[in-house]
Amino acid sequence: MPPPPDVTDLRLDAARKCVSAHGLDVLLVSSPVHLAYLFGLRASAGLALVHREGATLVVDARYQDRAAGIAAAAARVDLRQVRLGRSYEETAAEALTDLGASRVGLEADHVTVARAAALRRVSTGAVEWVDTSGLVERLRMVKDPWELGRLREAGGRLAEVAACILPKVSSGCTERQVAWEVELALHAAGFEKPAFDTIVASGPHGASPHHRAGDRVLADGDLVVVDFGGVFDGYAVDMTRTVALGAVSADARRWCRAVGEAQRAAVAAARSGVLPSAVDGAARGVLDEAGLGQWFVHSTGHGLGLEVHERPTIGPRGDVDGPLAAGMVFTVEPGVYVPGAGGVRIEDDVVVTDAGVERLTGAPPAIEAHEF
Repeated sequence: MPPPPDVTDLRLDAARKCVSAHGLDVLLVSSPVHLAYLFGLRASAGLALVHREGATLVVDARYQDRAAGIAAAAARVDLRQVRLGRSYEETAAEALTDLGASRVGLEADHVTVARAAALRRVSTGAVEWVDTSGLVERLRMVKDPWELGRLREAGGRLAEVAACILPKVSSGCTERQVAWEVELALHAAGFEKPAFDTIVASGPHGASPHHRAGDRVLADGDLVVVDFGGVFDGYAVDMTRTVALGAVSADARRWCRAVGEAQRAAVAAARSGVLPSAVDGAARGVLDEAGLGQWFVHSTGHGLGLEVHERPTIGPRGDVDGPLAAGMVFTVEPGVYVPGAGGVRIEDDVVVTDAGVERLTGAPPAIEAHEF
């Protein structure tokens, strides 16, 4: 489902203001994710020239009809087709000449070295190419009401998948079998696709945060980390639960209790105006006090949206984009990973409000529940 035209117009207006604020005549958008965000165009190829007065979509014949519909519905968007035998770079250079652009921004985080060289090679006139970073990403950090509607729906559906699947995690299954059941449930719940390869990490494999599900057979006494996500209407959500099989060790129970407490501390700390590092510090402080801080090896969370990992970063280095703001969506996922022994992670998705956060993936797990 593409965003409605009024939403697209607001996003493009924000992008045009950004172009002007950075002293550019044009921002050449090359990231497919940014084309989807700014125009609602999902395509494997395409460019856009966002300038102070409007925008030009550059597509080939495969996406001509789709792009024409977008241009017709949006305000101040025109279309230029890449003719057979011509390149995207040549077509974009022609459009820049017609616009009289002299200072053009490149998305340095996304454009390849080869494409940048090709653009410089075919450009006519005195074009100054400027490397830019994070311009559209910062616009995407605060979700608009339409996006929040997609993410709320996706979070609710993911919680339903968890309620269906987690009771089925049992001794005798392989990690790969559990992962397959999760992905079937995602499709049954209406997700377009998994947001990433489902993680099922049992026993000692739980010590690897991004373990790939394999042939290990789950056994009584295991902690099993199940990390899964889905894409709904283009938006990604992400959730982790840790399931205890049978009687687990006293150490394992201690890890579970500490991680649950760390997540609650991070959620309580998060609100508009708070720095991401403070949210991370709240979780990390709990684990440090429990003597487990050395085993918490990643940031407390990451942004969610059109990508499963995007800004803001909820970690020690997450303050580069400033404090949290209402409308930001991110995960809260502290963990403990003890080499050779196992691990625990609990992850939920939240949206920032002025008063705190709203949880998108259901109620937090209770220590007494079957997960622990």
